[in-house]
Amino acid sequence: MNPIRLMFVLTSPSRGGVEEVVLALLKRLPPAEFQLALAAPRALLDAFGRDLDGVPADIEAVAAESWRHRGDVGHLARFIDRVRPDIVNPHLFRSVVVAAPLARWHRVPAVVETYHGREGWRRGPIRGSFLPDRLLARFLTRVIAVSEAARDFLVRVKRYPADKVVVVPNGRDLSALVPGRERESARKELGLDYHTPIVGVVGRLEDQKGHRYLLDVWPAVTRDFPDARLLVVGDGSRRATLEAQVGALAIAPSVIFTGFRADVARMLDAIDVLALPSLYEGMPLTAIEAAAMARPVVATAVDGTPEVVEHGVTGFLVPPANPPALGGALVTLLADGERARQMGAAGRRRTLERFDLGRQVEATAAVYRSVMTRS
Repeated sequence: MNPIRLMFVLTSPSRGGVEEVVLALLKRLPPAEFQLALAAPRALLDAFGRDLDGVPADIEAVAAESWRHRGDVGHLARFIDRVRPDIVNPHLFRSVVVAAPLARWHRVPAVVETYHGREGWRRGPIRGSFLPDRLLARFLTRVIAVSEAARDFLVRVKRYPADKVVVVPNGRDLSALVPGRERESARKELGLDYHTPIVGVVGRLEDQKGHRYLLDVWPAVTRDFPDARLLVVGDGSRRATLEAQVGALAIAPSVIFTGFRADVARMLDAIDVLALPSLYEGMPLTAIEAAAMARPVVATAVDGTPEVVEHGVTGFLVPPANPPALGGALVTLLADGERARQMGAAGRRRTLERFDLGRQVEATAAVYRSVMTRS
């Protein structure tokens, strides 16, 4: 049997959770069964760097996120013609807008959208704003939702046909997440001693991630814990704004911006508590990774996050855009080290049971097989 020719399409130039999911599939899908291709912006390919070394995929630097950009659309069309995929798999709405109809016009047998959660940048009445989505759904063979919350939003709000949507929860390579192995060396690199209380926030520095609410409450946290440090891991378009906010709040000595780090597990080993103040999420990889590293998580109760963080058991869930609630939960865990350790241990057990990357890759491969059978 010939391998399934599978093309991923990405349009974001930044490396985040969505892009990590695609990278994991490129590395893990069996090459005997899948012949892989990737269309992605040059900036993202540069951000992947050496992580793409040895990946058996035909890779093209192209970012076609709007029909107004005719040159980019033509570039993607030529790539589709050259690869002749059996399946095109775009991730995120802007990719789907171009790639789904373009794939159909080029007689690609199947189009699978991977839906990572609601788009917080979209505004307007629900019925009007999601009409384009319902029209696009006609081009789709199947939709992979990364959480039950994402599936519910697709079916109940966007009104996708329920029989087109299947849930495949995100997963991570848990074998690489070993608590305690690099805690001391990571803290030494950061210039912090073993006993300094550290709260970490990991993610792109964009409005979605809610960093500003965590910074707003950080002065209150440091009033109770003057030696506490906030570790901000990641980069993005809001970095300068967030650094200015740190300056205005006079908290610069207690906040460390690391920029993008490829060694996220090492940074998670350094912290005591993970904060995830997002305004919306599909299924947050950072929360999965932190739990696997036996760290309690204080997160906003949005979308698929409660499917990862069990309130009162593996961490705390708080309302979004609510600095006092966020700060109160952080102070509770910093003040009670034993409770924090128990929550971290419970989170690790739960993650090992539910969020293994191998399970995600096999379930995703099963979706690809099923649509090829249908096609």
